[in-house]
Amino acid sequence: MALEDGGALRHCLLGFGLAALGACAGPPADECGAAKDAFRIPVHIVTEEGAVRVQAEVADDESERARGLMFRECLREREGMLFLFPQPRQQSFWMKNTLIPLDMIFIREDRTVLGIVAEAEPQTLTSRRVPGASQYVLELAGGEAARLGIESGQRVDFMAPVPER
Repeated sequence: MALEDGGALRHCLLGFGLAALGACAGPPADECGAAKDAFRIPVHIVTEEGAVRVQAEVADDESERARGLMFRECLREREGMLFLFPQPRQQSFWMKNTLIPLDMIFIREDRTVLGIVAEAEPQTLTSRRVPGASQYVLELAGGEAARLGIESGQRVDFMAPVPER
């Protein structure tokens, strides 16, 4: 466990408290492989049909962003992972060790949808990106973005600090 970044420590403390810090080898997982006590926030996307809400685990440090949704066996409806980056840039993702298809919603610094990579094929090293700079990426189960009516240009709202550079 990397304690210098606070992310792993935050997950450990949320699930087990300070008394168990020395014995924390990782939180228990749910049936999909997600940590039961993973830090999650609501994310609202304003679509043509109105606002939709998803619950997203937060990946706000290097180790969390590197692991992402790898090794997950499933992802529930309206659940995903929100990647927070210190600054906008051309983001690129691959699906190595990712077992399920994903929709990748690339979000600009102003929190509008830049573009979507739909149903990314699992277990590949193919680079997935959209043209332009994004600061956030929301990953959902493959097909979820279309089902919820998420499209380029829509507003995305969430309460999360931008990671330090």
